Amino acid sequence: MEDVVKVNIYLKNITDMDALNEVYTNFFTDGTPARRVVGVTNLLSDALVQIDVVVANAEGTPIK
Repeated sequence: MEDVVKVNIYLKNITDMDALNEVYTNFFTDGTPARRVVGVTNLLSDALVQIDVVVANAEGTPIK
């Protein structure tokens, strides 16, 4: 998780932002990585949320 540098989140219901933040902080406790949240009208397979991440290992984090 320390190699995640950016998270893009697409929410079908932007009113779910509080629930998203509650879960998100369990994974990223120090406020990083950069994050973008976008409200959308429809997601594939009628999903409520879609998340994609950008991961970089430029810092040389050991692979476990």
